[in-house]
Amino acid sequence: MVYNNTKHYHSIIVLCIFALCLSGCGSFNQLNVQSGEFDVYIPPVFTGAGYTVKKDSSAKRISAQIKIQKEENLKLNKIWNKEVSGDDKTLPKEEANIAYRLKNFPVTVSYDYMKKGELWLASLGTGLDPFPYFRAYTGLNSSHFETGIGFQIDFGKYRYSLEGDWLRHCDTFEGDYDCGDGHLSVDEKARFSFTAVLGAYVGFIITKELALTYAPAIYFPWWSIGSFDNHDITFDFPFILEQYMGASYVLKNKYQISIGTTVYVGENFAGKHWQASTGVGYLF
Repeated sequence: MVYNNTKHYHSIIVLCIFALCLSGCGSFNQLNVQSGEFDVYIPPVFTGAGYTVKKDSSAKRISAQIKIQKEENLKLNKIWNKEVSGDDKTLPKEEANIAYRLKNFPVTVSYDYMKKGELWLASLGTGLDPFPYFRAYTGLNSSHFETGIGFQIDFGKYRYSLEGDWLRHCDTFEGDYDCGDGHLSVDEKARFSFTAVLGAYVGFIITKELALTYAPAIYFPWWSIGSFDNHDITFDFPFILEQYMGASYVLKNKYQISIGTTVYVGENFAGKHWQASTGVGYLF
C-alpha cells in the first residue's frame, strides 16, 4: 500500500513538472509601432462638494455638464520602441510616431453620493462621458475649506490606427528560434479599454453659496492595453495632466451652478490645451 501511494505521488510530480514545462513552451509576438493614432476622451474631474455639507449627514447630487473643447491631434514625442532581438532578425530601437486624438463629447451626466462625519467626507459617483465611469474620493469638508483625493475608472470603446513591424519568437524543448515576422497595418479599428484617473481637489468655500476650486488629476489613457492584434508593444502610453480651475454657486440650497476651465499638459506633447465647461447640479 505504501508502495502504491509512493508511486502515485511520483506520477503527480512528473505530471506537474511536465505541465510547467509546457507552460514555458510557446511563442510571443513583439511589435514595433512605427506610426499610429489613438482616441482619447478626457474625463471630467471631481471637484468636491463645493459647499459645506452638514455634519453626520449625507447628500446626493445629479449633475449635467456642457464642455467646449477643440478636437485635435496631440503628437507624442520621445515614445520609443525597445530593441527586440531574435536569432536571425532584429527589430531596432526606434521612435514611435504616434498621436493622441483628443475627442470631445459635449454633454456629460453624473451622480454623486456624499457621506460626512465630523469633518471627514467620502464620495462615490458614477456617470457617462460618453462611456460609463466610476469614482471614489475621500477627504475633509469644513465651513471654509475642503480637500480630498481619489480615483476614477472608465470603460469604453476607443478607435485607433497603427502601422508597425512584428517579430515572433518561439521557445520549445528543441530550442529558441524565430518563427515568423511581418508587417501589421490597422486602419480605424475599435476595441474596449479601461482608463484610469488619479485625482485631488482643493476648495475654498468663500460664502455659504460660493466656492472656488482647483482640481488636478493624472489621466492614463490606454493603460490596460499591452498588445494589439496579439502583438505585444514595448512602450507605455504617456499620461495627461489635467488642471481644473473654477467656481460654483448654490441657489436655494438645491441648485448648484458651476463654471470653469481645464488645461491639459503632458511630458510627451508640446503646448497647453484648454477646455471650458459649465454645469448645473441638483442637490437632495
